[in-house]
Amino acid sequence: MIGKKIRMICVVILFASITVSRSTAADITMRIAFQAPKTHYSVQSVLFFKSQVEQRSNGKIQVKIHDYTSWLEEQEANHNKSEEKIKLFFFDKEIPIAISNGSLESGMASLSRFSEDVPLVDIFFQPFLFDTEKKVKLATDSKSVIRIAIEREIQNLGLTVLWWQPYGNVVFVSKGEPIRNPEAMRGKKVRVFSRTMGNLALSAGGFPVSISNSRQYFAYKHNKVDIGMTTILEIDRYKTWEVMDTISLSNSATIQFLIVVNTRWWNSLDFKLKTIISNAAEKAQKFANEKLKEMESNAFRKALENGMTLEVLSDDDRDYWKEKSFPIYERYLEDSGPSGQELFDLATETMLYE
Repeated sequence: MIGKKIRMICVVILFASITVSRSTAADITMRIAFQAPKTHYSVQSVLFFKSQVEQRSNGKIQVKIHDYTSWLEEQEANHNKSEEKIKLFFFDKEIPIAISNGSLESGMASLSRFSEDVPLVDIFFQPFLFDTEKKVKLATDSKSVIRIAIEREIQNLGLTVLWWQPYGNVVFVSKGEPIRNPEAMRGKKVRVFSRTMGNLALSAGGFPVSISNSRQYFAYKHNKVDIGMTTILEIDRYKTWEVMDTISLSNSATIQFLIVVNTRWWNSLDFKLKTIISNAAEKAQKFANEKLKEMESNAFRKALENGMTLEVLSDDDRDYWKEKSFPIYERYLEDSGPSGQELFDLATETMLYE
């Protein structure tokens, strides 16, 4: 768990105490880390945020990017130099820990990384609760009761959320026939990338197989699995139409990332600087939502142009999936307690979305 790891892990190469960095170029240095390369869609909002903060602060705040590509380049450049000068790179699972213990001011990590310490976050993986764009937008809005409750729990880890980065909804990909209802998944091997998705496959009588994004194309091509749970952006990214021919628009879960800062560092900033960063974060989330919509539209178009069939699930199909998902809902409520029940009730309340 993140909370336990914070007390156990020592940063061997570098450890930055929580102080405001001073230099002639900027009054504040805000290091922000993420696992993806700068060219990845999810990073565009971070680059937008960087430009907004540096421009609006007149250079008083410098946002320094720590990403995988830059890390590789610096490793090469510092090959024969001392290790102290080599910049650290953090994987997705390490970023919340590094921010909590002060090795970084900020970073981006998948929402699911917080599930062990904050069971409430798994509300977004509960099958078919947030199966429309409107529901997701309302639930992740800065004034959403669901979002506020989750951020309050995350703050107990020493982290403050700046904005939510959407990554799209989960869809099913298959070959030869759509996956409209649980019967179509029975007896099939299913690519998943989370425990809750695995439980959904099990509830339908399927056999979940955990496969990373980078390996899913190989898995489909060589029949390691029959069905895939993925996103439309990943279908486009990996040209899944070369190995699968059908998209079932399940929207069974929504994938979110969080951009968080160290709370102690955040509280050390004056009101003016906090306002600049907060405003930039709000704009970054709006930018991310608009960009996602545009990119998903293009991805759907490309998938159809390359021969994929799009299947839209009926209301009866969705109701059947929800019925099969009752054990998953019960597990979530057991893990998250009364607070989870409150969020679950809110997520399933029709009036919220009218």
